[in-house]
Amino acid sequence: MSRMKLIVPIFSIVMFILYITGASEAQAYGAFNHEQVTDVGEEHFMVLKEDGSVWAWGDNSFGQVGIGGTDTPSAVKKADGNRLLNIRAIAAGGKHSVALDESGHVWTWGNNEYGQLGHPATLVGPYPLKVTKADGEDLDHIVAIAAGTHHTLAVDKNGHVWAWGQNYYGQLGNPIGSETFLKHEVPVEIRGVDDVIAVAGGKEHSVALKRDGTVSAWGRNTFGQLGIGETVDVNSSPQAIPGLSNIMEISAGDYHTLALKQDRTGVWAWGINDLGQLGNGGREMRLSPIQVEGMNHASSISAGANHSAVIREDGSVWIWGRHTSGLQTVRTTPILVKGVKDAISIGSGGNSTDSYTLAVNVDGSVWRWDKKSSDSTTKLPIFQKVSGIDQVMKLDEYPFVQGNQVLFRYDGFASEVQLTGTFNNNIDLPLKQVSTNRWELQVELPPGEFHYGFRVNNEWTVDPLNREKTIDSFGRVFSVLRVAPYASETPLIDNKDVTFTYSSYDSIGKLELGAKTKSVAVTGNFGTNNHWTEIPMVKQRNNVWVLTKTLEPGDYNYSFIVRDDNSGVRTEKRNDPLNPNLQTDVLQGVTRNTFTITEKVLTKIPITDITLNKGPDLDMIVGEQVQLMPRITPSNATNQNVIWTSSKPSIVSVVGGKLTAHSQGTAAIIVNTVDGSGKLAVLTVEVKRQGPAISYPRVGYDTRDAKFDVEPTKPWFIKFGKEFDMTSVHSDNVYVLNESGVKMPIGFQSSRDGLTLEVRLQSGTVYERGAMYYLFVESTIKEKYGSATLKEPVQMRFQIKL
Repeated sequence: MSRMKLIVPIFSIVMFILYITGASEAQAYGAFNHEQVTDVGEEHFMVLKEDGSVWAWGDNSFGQVGIGGTDTPSAVKKADGNRLLNIRAIAAGGKHSVALDESGHVWTWGNNEYGQLGHPATLVGPYPLKVTKADGEDLDHIVAIAAGTHHTLAVDKNGHVWAWGQNYYGQLGNPIGSETFLKHEVPVEIRGVDDVIAVAGGKEHSVALKRDGTVSAWGRNTFGQLGIGETVDVNSSPQAIPGLSNIMEISAGDYHTLALKQDRTGVWAWGINDLGQLGNGGREMRLSPIQVEGMNHASSISAGANHSAVIREDGSVWIWGRHTSGLQTVRTTPILVKGVKDAISIGSGGNSTDSYTLAVNVDGSVWRWDKKSSDSTTKLPIFQKVSGIDQVMKLDEYPFVQGNQVLFRYDGFASEVQLTGTFNNNIDLPLKQVSTNRWELQVELPPGEFHYGFRVNNEWTVDPLNREKTIDSFGRVFSVLRVAPYASETPLIDNKDVTFTYSSYDSIGKLELGAKTKSVAVTGNFGTNNHWTEIPMVKQRNNVWVLTKTLEPGDYNYSFIVRDDNSGVRTEKRNDPLNPNLQTDVLQGVTRNTFTITEKVLTKIPITDITLNKGPDLDMIVGEQVQLMPRITPSNATNQNVIWTSSKPSIVSVVGGKLTAHSQGTAAIIVNTVDGSGKLAVLTVEVKRQGPAISYPRVGYDTRDAKFDVEPTKPWFIKFGKEFDMTSVHSDNVYVLNESGVKMPIGFQSSRDGLTLEVRLQSGTVYERGAMYYLFVESTIKEKYGSATLKEPVQMRFQIKL
C-alpha cells in the first residue's frame, strides 16, 4: 500500500481538535527606523548618502574618516569606496566608525586601542574592514549597530547582542575579573538579554531596546545612566529598567540616556545632569527615568556627549544641555534650533570641550550645530549648512502611498512575512520576498485610516518602517496607515489654472520609489501659437511631482518627460495614467494625453451641504453591516471627496462609508468634506444585542467544555493533530456567533508548525462583557498534504467576564 493511501485514514482519525484555549502574548514593537543616516563622534562626522556610500569629515587622527591615512581632510570625503558598498546604517564612536551593509555584515575603521574595531593586532584602521568572529567567520545577519566611545554593539536577526572593545565597566556584558576581560578584540555574544531590536552605546555603558518595548542596560552606572535606581559602578549583566515600557527609540550620551515613548507623549531621560542633559529644568543626577520638559510630539532623539537633541513631528529640532543656550553655556530645558524646518534625521556627539549635532533636511542637505553656532543678533542657537554633501539617504517611511496605491515593506531576515489589517478584515496577506532581506506587497485602498501589523515567522510585530502607532484601551499596539483623498483623474482644471500630477507609476501600475525618479517635466503645446514647450515639475513628498500652469481656453496635448533608473541618463516620454483621454499623432506615431479648457469656465464649485442616505439616527444589531452614501450639494461640486470617522470604533467602525457594528452601545459617525468648505454630517448609531437566537448545542458536533470569565479581547488557539491546509480555513467553517446569531469579525493565523489555528477579533473589536458567544469549527477543514477533512465538527460556548 502506498504512503499516500495511508495518509487519509490516519488523518481522519488523528486530525481532531486536541484543545481550544486562550493565551496572552506580548506586543511586539518592531525596530522603529533605528538605522542611522548621520552620526557624530567626539570630533568626526558621518553621513550616509542615497547611493549607499559613506561620507565623513573632521578629526582623522586615527583614520576614523576612512580615507586611507590619518591626515585630517579639509572637506567632506567619501570613505573607501572599493570596500563600502550598499551601506544601510552608520554609527560614530569616540574615534572610530561603524557601518552595516545590506547583506548584514559590519565594517569598522579608526582607533582600535581597545579592540573596538573587532580586528585583533591592529592599533589604527584607516580603511574599512569587515568584522569577523573568533572562529574567523564573518559576523553576519546583523540588523542593527551602535558605537560607544571605545566599544561597539551589534544585533543579529535572532535578537542577540554582540559586543567588542573596552570592557572596563562591563559594557560588553561580560565579567571584568582579569586583564583578559578588560577588552575583547573580537565580538562576544552578550548573555542575559534577548529579543533585542536596537542598541545604543554611551561612553562606558550600553543600552538595548527589546521587541516588547522594554529597555535593558549594563556597564558603568556611576551617574545613574543605567536607570535602575542605584549607582553601582560596574554592571556586567544586563538589567531591565524598572517602569520603562512602550519605548520606540533609545540613545546614549557619555553618562546619560534618552528614550522615546511609543505614543510620543514625551521623551524620558536619566543619568548625569550637571550640564542640564536631562532637560527637566534642574541639574540633579537622576537614577530613574524622568520626563523631559515640554517634549511631546517627538519623532526622533539623539544624545550627544553632554547634551540632547530631538526632532519633533513638525520637523523642528530642539536641544538642551551643554553649550545649548547659544551663549556657549548650559541650558536645562529644550530650546529651538533655527535654520532647519523639515529635519528628518539627527545625530549628536562631542567631547569634553565641544558639543555637536548634525541634522538632515528633507531635501537631503546636511546642517551642523555646535557651541559657536549662534545667531549674531539673538545669540540663540542656529544651524549652519555643511557644504560639499547632499542627497543624504532618507529613512524609509512606509507604507509608501501614492493615490490609491499602497506599498508595504518589511526589511529583515525572515522565512515568511504576512500582512494583516483592518483594510482586509484582518485576513493574512503574504508579502513577496524581493531580495535577501526585503519583503513587499502592493495593494489598492480607499481613503481612510487603517490599523495593521505583520506576522514575521508567525510572530506579531508592528511595522518597523512606520513610526505612526496606536495603542488601544487593552494595550494592543498597531501601526497606523492614513490614505488621504486623492484625485481619480488629472489634470485638475480650476478656471484657467491647470494642475498636472505625476505619481511615478510604471507601465504595469507598480510604484516607483523615491530614489528612482530623478526628474519629471511636462511637455505640451502650451507655448505661443501652441508651440511645444517643456516645463520642469516640482517634487513633493512620496515622490509625487506637481506643476500648476495658467492656460487660455483651447485644446491641449501633453506628456511627461521622466528620467529615472529605468531610463538611465536619458529621459523617456510617458503618458498620464490618470487621464484616459489619448490622441495619436499620425505623423509621429506616438500617443499623447489631451484636455480642453472651454471659453465658459466655471470657477471651483464648493460644497454647500452634505447629508447621508440614512439618519440622523440608525439602529443596528451586533455583527450587522450597513453602507452609507454621502449626498453632496451641489451635485457638480469640484471636490467631492470625504473622510469618515467614528467616535467609538469599538462599537461601530467605518471604512469607506461601510459601518460594522461590533458591540452594544452608541457611537457617532461623522463624514467631513475635504474641499475647505468645512461641511459635515453626523449619524448617531445605537447598537443593540438581540435575544438568544442560537440553537445550542448542535446535534452531531463534538461539544467542548464551556469557558467562563473570558477576557473581552481573548484570542483562541485551536490545536490540530495534523498539519491543516490554511487555504481551506474561512469564515464559513471557523466562526464565532453572538447570541443574536450574528458572526463576529475575526481573523485567522496559523502557527509555524502548521498545527495551531489562532482565532482573533479584528482590530477595534471586543466581546461584550457578560455576553455569551459560540465558537464553531466545521468539518470542511482539510489536511495540508491530502484531501481528508476533520472527522467531526466542534462547538464551544464561552462567556465574557463582567
